[in-house]
Amino acid sequence: MARKQKPATARWVETFKGAVLASEYDAEAYMNSQMYVSRFDQATWFLLQSVGLTPDRIKKQKLRVAIVRENYQFLAELRGGELLTIKSGFFAVGGKYIRFIHQMFNSVTARMVATSDCTAVLASVASGKSVPLPGSLKKEAQTHLVSKPGRDKQPI
Repeated sequence: MARKQKPATARWVETFKGAVLASEYDAEAYMNSQMYVSRFDQATWFLLQSVGLTPDRIKKQKLRVAIVRENYQFLAELRGGELLTIKSGFFAVGGKYIRFIHQMFNSVTARMVATSDCTAVLASVASGKSVPLPGSLKKEAQTHLVSKPGRDKQPI
């Protein structure tokens, strides 16, 4: 009997590029923590778009994306004027959930400065209850699975 091969690890998706603007940092010129969260939220929409889940699609289906678990890790600080990049990927896909990881980097030094590990579901706008992921979304997200940070063998 042939052994089932594990799919090759997908490449991380670049989901955000930007700079720390004057309105986004504190009196010491460090980026405010709320801006890290905001940037990760923006990156989420670009990651979801990469697997065909767009705001227009979920509105038409009377659904919403609900983050049910989120964990942040702050590793280093960004200062005013510094450039940043976020790379993202899916870590797990279940019947009703997707788990994805964002990694934020200082674009100049390539140093990872923060991570966000999220689990999300699709929920009915009418009932507020989670619904099964559409088969096409599950299949597409599964082709974009990456290894968990720290275990990824390929360069980011």
